Amino acid sequence: MKSHPRNAHIKGDPFVPSRFIFGDAVEEQGLEPYEYVIHTEAPAFVCRLVGMDQTLFDGRDKEGFVSAVLYDERDNLTHYVTNTGFRLFDFNFWGDIPTAAQLQKICDEAMQVYLRLQKAYAEREVAPKERDFRMVPTEPLPPAERQRRISELSGVAAEALANPIKKMQLPALIQQALLGGDQAVFTEAQLALAPQPEARELLLGMARDSIAFPEVMRPDGTVVSYELWALPLIFSRTQGGFWWHFPLLERVEPALADALQLPENTILWLSPTIFSSDMLAERSCQSLVHLAAVMDAGCDLAPQDVEAARATYQAASKTTEPQLILCWLPFIVERGKLDMDKVRGNARKALDAAMPLVQQALAGEMLFGEAELFSPLPWWEALAAGAHAYNRKRLGLAVAVAAGVNGKAEDIEAVAEYLPEHQAYDVQLLSRSNGALLGRSPWLLVPDLAPSRIQAWHELSECLRAADISLREQAPRFH
Repeated sequence: MKSHPRNAHIKGDPFVPSRFIFGDAVEEQGLEPYEYVIHTEAPAFVCRLVGMDQTLFDGRDKEGFVSAVLYDERDNLTHYVTNTGFRLFDFNFWGDIPTAAQLQKICDEAMQVYLRLQKAYAEREVAPKERDFRMVPTEPLPPAERQRRISELSGVAAEALANPIKKMQLPALIQQALLGGDQAVFTEAQLALAPQPEARELLLGMARDSIAFPEVMRPDGTVVSYELWALPLIFSRTQGGFWWHFPLLERVEPALADALQLPENTILWLSPTIFSSDMLAERSCQSLVHLAAVMDAGCDLAPQDVEAARATYQAASKTTEPQLILCWLPFIVERGKLDMDKVRGNARKALDAAMPLVQQALAGEMLFGEAELFSPLPWWEALAAGAHAYNRKRLGLAVAVAAGVNGKAEDIEAVAEYLPEHQAYDVQLLSRSNGALLGRSPWLLVPDLAPSRIQAWHELSECLRAADISLREQAPRFH
């Protein structure tokens, strides 16, 4: 930019302002006791606006919206009044002066715009306030200390089946392992128990319960018992990257509580941080042990550094990468206040109430295409239901495309290769006749503290068997 010559003719801005402009004015004592209304189109005028007006006129007591243009003979002034308590006065016109009917029509429109403006202000005031983040701790232990804790946890779990004292000690050790910053402690301990399946299942069962049924101790010493539930969500996205924090999801809480017919004053808190399948696979669901305590403290859980994650997401969003994303919207509710029969009976009502609010929350932070929300379920059941729906949706689409390309579905065979870094099978659809690649699709393992590759293979086999497609496994290539 450069300085304007003092004698230069100023050109008008090509962007025409809004037809109605509302605002305050100041005087020496502060804000004036009324607002101003500016009408920018012909007939252009400015006037004052006050509310809580009780001016009498024919129609004030009628139902619906009624207005009138009145003339004050004593002061030689025109007033516009409504039965909703608004009054416009002190009209100053530029150019042609309208008739009373024209002015009434313009002022009626101005009042409708004014009410929408007040509604927008109210929604902005009640928007969720920014809350503090609490980071998931990631502090790897020194090798010797890590090995000691792995041995201790696996050893106590192995003895707990026959020793009641050890069984009482096990939950505390599990909490210590999950709450710590080194995820290898629990993972290695449960892997070490592979030759002892009963002890391993005891360890995993207690760990899953500590996440699904968290106990939160508050600063005043009281203990609150919660249950962890979730709404599975699948949505499409044409751009790269994935964002995970949506403050407007707080608006889902009252709608969901009402739809599920929870008793009055029952705590139901939905996390503004959502978890994708990749996020859960990265730490094998262990970070979820922090969720209830963080939400009870009025904070939001941050799986990673927020500023770094935002920068990564913004950079990835500049790329074109069509993707279908599976994630979960976790919420906690007081234990014993929500049961499956109640949820099943109100599932459709809950989805109808939550879906528009979820879409609004996503759109406030991230561009997305189509979204599909599933009924609320207890946490581990929600993980399984979401993964099953996602896998079948992706595989069904890939099979349909492959059949269209190949011309006949019976000439298709499937080859699956396990990708441990993605906790998924890469399913390739091949032509039997010439071996050509017709399509491919991922088949995700259900996120868990110990994801089951065997279970995923069994489910994949059953799904393809239903479509009369043979399946064989390809050994992973490490070169």
